[in-house]
Amino acid sequence: MQLVKAILLPIFTTLSLQANEQDSNNNYCIMTKIAVLGGGSVGTTLAKALSDSNKDVVIAARDPVKTKAKLAEAKMDELTVEASADALKSSGVVILATPSMAEDEKIQEFAKSLGDMSGKIIIDATNPLDSFPEGLNVRWGKTTSGGEVLAKALPAAKVYKAFNTVGVEHMEAALGKDMMFAGDADEEAQKIVAEIIKGVGFKPFYIGPIRYARNLEAIAELWIHMAIPPLGAKTTSRDFWFSISGDP
Repeated sequence: MQLVKAILLPIFTTLSLQANEQDSNNNYCIMTKIAVLGGGSVGTTLAKALSDSNKDVVIAARDPVKTKAKLAEAKMDELTVEASADALKSSGVVILATPSMAEDEKIQEFAKSLGDMSGKIIIDATNPLDSFPEGLNVRWGKTTSGGEVLAKALPAAKVYKAFNTVGVEHMEAALGKDMMFAGDADEEAQKIVAEIIKGVGFKPFYIGPIRYARNLEAIAELWIHMAIPPLGAKTTSRDFWFSISGDP
């Protein structure tokens, strides 16, 4: 254990020093680079929101040229794009906005493909979706969430689940809505994740360790069930979200 601490402490000390300043509004100022892995609607929306809030953010792409062309068509060519390997290596925070993976083996393979994530903060914005109409049902027969499987596969990283309980339209106009997140107990890392959530426009609310990704993924299943026909609920809109009321 002492050896592990000796290896990881310098990494997290550096990350903390980069991110431990506060501005006049008492916001935690993030100086570390953020890589968003995933060039789809979720990834680009999160990247744009963070860029607009003056965060150092890049989109990590397998094909940077193709991704840049896509962003230009969407009039978001101000966003920075880098090759995935370079972006992940040079960033202190990685947001996963990739296609869903339902099975443990796929999640483990994906985690391995990321390379060395030691000392990095990983924010998992994905859900372990099976093919529709079953949706997230594939996890109900298991004892862990997709977030927990990812965290176990990346033991040297600080893994969090966030941004998975709403549709992309709410990321475009977060407007201070609640955003619950779960993950590592490290307070410095939590502050960084909370400030990233604020940067997108949400109000962060830490709910506990990564095991509570089970609850967040279940909330995501309920949102999908209610928002996307023909999954059973007689709803006509995606324009709703789950909030925390009272004074928890």
